[in-house]
Amino acid sequence: MLTKRRMLGLVVTGRSVTAVEVVAANGGGRAHRAAELVFPEGVGLKEPAALGKAVKQFLRDQGFSASRCVIGIEANWLTARAKTLPSGAGAAASDILALMIEREFASDRKDLVFDYALQADTAGERSALLVAAPRHVLDALNAMARAAGLHVVAVTATTMALAGAVNGSTGQDQLVLHLFGGGAELALRSQGAMRMVRRLPVSLPADRGDGAEGNGWLDDLAAQLRRVVSLLPGEAAGAAGRELLVWDDAGMGSDACAALSKRLTLPVRLCDRPTGLDSAAADGPPYCAAASMALGSLAGRRPSVDLLHSRLAPKKTLAIGRKVAWAAGVVVALTVAGAVFAWDWHSDSVEAAELSERLRQMKDDLTDANEVIAQVTYARPWYNQRRSYLDCVRELTLAFPEEGLIWTTSLAVQEDMQVVFSGNAVSKSAVLDVLDRLKANKNVSSVQPLYLRKAGRDGRETAFAMSFTYTPLGKTWPSPSAKRSSLPRR
Repeated sequence: MLTKRRMLGLVVTGRSVTAVEVVAANGGGRAHRAAELVFPEGVGLKEPAALGKAVKQFLRDQGFSASRCVIGIEANWLTARAKTLPSGAGAAASDILALMIEREFASDRKDLVFDYALQADTAGERSALLVAAPRHVLDALNAMARAAGLHVVAVTATTMALAGAVNGSTGQDQLVLHLFGGGAELALRSQGAMRMVRRLPVSLPADRGDGAEGNGWLDDLAAQLRRVVSLLPGEAAGAAGRELLVWDDAGMGSDACAALSKRLTLPVRLCDRPTGLDSAAADGPPYCAAASMALGSLAGRRPSVDLLHSRLAPKKTLAIGRKVAWAAGVVVALTVAGAVFAWDWHSDSVEAAELSERLRQMKDDLTDANEVIAQVTYARPWYNQRRSYLDCVRELTLAFPEEGLIWTTSLAVQEDMQVVFSGNAVSKSAVLDVLDRLKANKNVSSVQPLYLRKAGRDGRETAFAMSFTYTPLGKTWPSPSAKRSSLPRR
């Protein structure tokens, strides 16, 4: 008997599972059932088998019948970095990103799973969003699904799925804000491709009021969004048509959205249903994320990032037994011997004709191989011939936290690797943390704070300046005075 196609969307957090079952209907989908399971006491991803049994009983009690599912996870389980690729990288993008992973994650690559979202060429450049997740988290999700009797189709980021759940102009920058009980996440969708996803260091209180101007949590949220927007590229196509889409699973309300739009000077649109979902069963919080993932998979669309079917996964080799290897060796030996005897019967003219034909057939392969060699040769100087000041800037970058609590406004690097930089921070402790990290770095010496004072209109930010000398082990830099004294005198 024919049955309707069904797909289950699961949003998994550290404390709950939200499920929505979508059935194909009218060229789109209809939300059939939606429910949320809060983890029982003592049960979580650390015990995937027990959690899978709880999910199985939960789905049975709520009347879910779909066996295929798409899983979405929080951004705090992910590491996302934008990478610039050579122009015209094309099919070599995966190989180039694999080289970058080898350089940046060599020590812990076996503990991470990678995938990427490729973007179109813009202004002669092509970029990709590289996303990594802990392997133990994905193993726990797969074990949970097996215990629940589910077949996992894909594993992606929840906020990235929401970013693609609303139709918009492909040339317009869309900032997608996902608010939920555990916090806030932000994604950037530009020209139809993902360019960023991150967790914002903002805590949403249980009682958020009515969204009035004086809410402190709204001020913190606006400050974090303003900082992210200020770092985005300011192309005319992006800056002029930029908007903020809000998926409110935390009950922020329309008043707070209006106040947020006023603070950011950006149009803010409150979303309540994924495009193509023909049902009210999954309208509004907290079911839109799960519904959008199930709807996209039901329509045959691959997520922007699929950590279950990574395009950067190492190639698997076929393991064969000893008997099979011996049999294959005998077959190969006999084949080679037969070919040798057959080859002796050919005349010189036939041999020359066959060699010419093989050379003609290899022409296209040689052309492709030369193109790959040229691309690798073009990319190699980016890693082997970099200037010393790039290593200096890298050490300074590693001293800064990823949460965006502190940022620089000016940086000066002299020829003798004397560095002076200044900037602002959300608190004095963030500045002292960067100072301690620089002092603990063996490649940095003479770390000195120059000043530390309050800044901003309301004095909530802290302005600072520091200096240090970049002295990697085994290297010294001549001072400018030494260079002048070595010049011949007239």
